[in-house]
Amino acid sequence: MAMKAPTSPAALAEAGDGFTPEEIQATLRTTLHKWQPRCEYPKIGISSLEPGPGCFELEGRVVNMQDEKQSSAKMPHAAKGCLKLLVRDDTGVIFVRLWYAKVDYQICLGHLVSIWTVHCSNAESTSLTMQSATIKTSIFPERDNTCYLMVVKEKRKDASDTAAAENGTVCRTPHGYRAGRQLAGLMTLKNIIQGGSDVTEGKVLVCIKSIGARRKFTTKKGFPAEKLDVILLDDTAEATLTLWGCNTPSAAFWQPSQTVLLLTNPGFKQEAYNGRRPTILLTSSTHVDVDPLITDADWLRGYVQRLTKREHVNQPFPENVFDIREAASSEVKILFSLADIDEL
Repeated sequence: MAMKAPTSPAALAEAGDGFTPEEIQATLRTTLHKWQPRCEYPKIGISSLEPGPGCFELEGRVVNMQDEKQSSAKMPHAAKGCLKLLVRDDTGVIFVRLWYAKVDYQICLGHLVSIWTVHCSNAESTSLTMQSATIKTSIFPERDNTCYLMVVKEKRKDASDTAAAENGTVCRTPHGYRAGRQLAGLMTLKNIIQGGSDVTEGKVLVCIKSIGARRKFTTKKGFPAEKLDVILLDDTAEATLTLWGCNTPSAAFWQPSQTVLLLTNPGFKQEAYNGRRPTILLTSSTHVDVDPLITDADWLRGYVQRLTKREHVNQPFPENVFDIREAASSEVKILFSLADIDEL
């Protein structure tokens, strides 16, 4: 009786374990539990918050984010880190400390988030909250069932304000903007390069030109990190926006020649401007408004799209310029040179 040859390890690897890569990633990435409020959380604006206990629901967009990782080898059940968020609505800005242990929060710049909290306090004058937020809150949804954070899906059907949610217009108007008037403190990218970054509450409106690849590295403390470069431009200059760490996934939602960013208090790397493209940095006090609802953003988006068309190699043939039938049957035929056609 012939014995069956043993199956090689390579053949077993090719057979697989019956799980798709998406199912494996879903298992490895811990998500936050489904949450149901136990009491009433009235929805109010950020400017209406007062220090002290109280159950409130807030909704706004993330304009700044930093990840503060912590080493918890001695305390395995403690928080692994904290996401420092600046969340803005149409009334004000709040500083949120979002503690995490196992949950991987998929939060990006410009995301619309809903926050349920039971306590607020005055923001201390730290580098992240100074001149940005006057009130703060700290939540740990994995350990505290009285607080929660949810990323609101755009164009959701069950939103209370259906028209605003479907159009993505919630909390997209910058503070102080009035229709028909220029936004206070708005400068060009060339002004920022020439020293405008030192101006308090200075703003610059830029469009995405191209997005580079994400590069991974290890920090001095041994934590894995990422870096990504985004090329920005307006009608005066170009610059490189460097994204670090938790901010790099935000670029996945941006589109070249389409996404417009309003940067408030941007950082600028002076030593990088030596014949090369200057570097714009996101500091702890920088606000990033993605696709703000202002007329200048629409103009800049149209300008960049027209500029991209002019730089394209294969230009479309112009329509309604030449009458081909009339030219073929005309008695007098005009001979054009390539230079004449290029000037049209």
